[in-house]
Amino acid sequence: MGSWQLQVWSILLLMSACACGAQRSDAASTAQAGSTSAAAAGQSSSISAGASGQSSPVSQAEPCTVPDSGAPTDVFCTGLYRNRDATQYAPDAKPYTPGVTLWSDGADKQRYLYLPPGSAIDTSNMDVWSFPVGTKAWKEFRFDGKLVETRFFWKRDAMTWETGTYIWSADQKAASLNTSRTPTLLASGYEIPTAKDCGKCHHGAADKLLGVEAVALALSSARGLTLERLAADGSLSAPPAMLQIELPTDDTGLAGGALGYLHANCGMPCHSSRGLGHETELLMRLRADEYWKAGTAGATPAASSTESYRAMVNQSAVTGAVTSAFPDALRITPGQHELSLVWLLSHRRGDYQMPPLVSHKVDEDGAQRLANWIDALPPAQH
Repeated sequence: MGSWQLQVWSILLLMSACACGAQRSDAASTAQAGSTSAAAAGQSSSISAGASGQSSPVSQAEPCTVPDSGAPTDVFCTGLYRNRDATQYAPDAKPYTPGVTLWSDGADKQRYLYLPPGSAIDTSNMDVWSFPVGTKAWKEFRFDGKLVETRFFWKRDAMTWETGTYIWSADQKAASLNTSRTPTLLASGYEIPTAKDCGKCHHGAADKLLGVEAVALALSSARGLTLERLAADGSLSAPPAMLQIELPTDDTGLAGGALGYLHANCGMPCHSSRGLGHETELLMRLRADEYWKAGTAGATPAASSTESYRAMVNQSAVTGAVTSAFPDALRITPGQHELSLVWLLSHRRGDYQMPPLVSHKVDEDGAQRLANWIDALPPAQH
């Protein structure tokens, strides 16, 4: 293992976000968004049938096929778009926006979810959603209104998720599967990950998909296919009594924005009991059972009662490399954001940056929300 890998691993064991993506690499190739074109060849079995035998959302001007393993090579064969037109969407691909979202270096994003007809997400455990075979999810990334990439997840069978990243041509008429083994760095500085590298963060999901979960879709700021909409459509196996929630609160009035930011950017992908959080007990994901308690309709938890708050506020780091680099900092030092690691590492790029993967640009708005909340927290009493 190289020195840079040891550094990334040590930081990940400490704290903060892991944006879905690839490891930052000096070997990342520089390319324009139009550096690839569509090519759908060497494939078998029709996508409209799918592994589950159920109809997928697809209406194409040309026939589409999928390989026996892996994702289709042509984005127009994934089922999101109609008539080989990136402005026309399949009606069964439902748009959604979680109430808290992941930072992607300023890209505008749109998300879509497809569930096979008559199926439902297994929500018997609200913290561990299991998706039916045939589920598909897409995320589009745009800059200045132009598509740069589309990411694709498809649950082919009970044990297999196929994933793909598609890079769009400059004329927006084609996007083929990115098969590069290294990240693609566009001239703008935006990095497109490989499909394999996306798994480095999606391992934090209960069943592959990040953001399609109880807390994020129940927040009142969620849009489109929300928890309430999914329940109304019969798409939840065990819908809860409470279908809309708010972020945790405290006397500062600022906890919700900060904890929500950390939930989406740190907790869902990495810092949970499903990701790296168990190594250092730095758990930054808001758990569904903190809202939907057994035998109750649920209520908004106080910030100080959450596992995330307890793991951060007035808590020391445990990784030697980071404690040496920031000897006076706690994970959160109340009243002093400049001595708080959750702010320090999220507000830098280079050595010890967070996230350590894919991001080349600081989320100034998110970092400011963290700083405002931390500075408003009362100092610890000694």
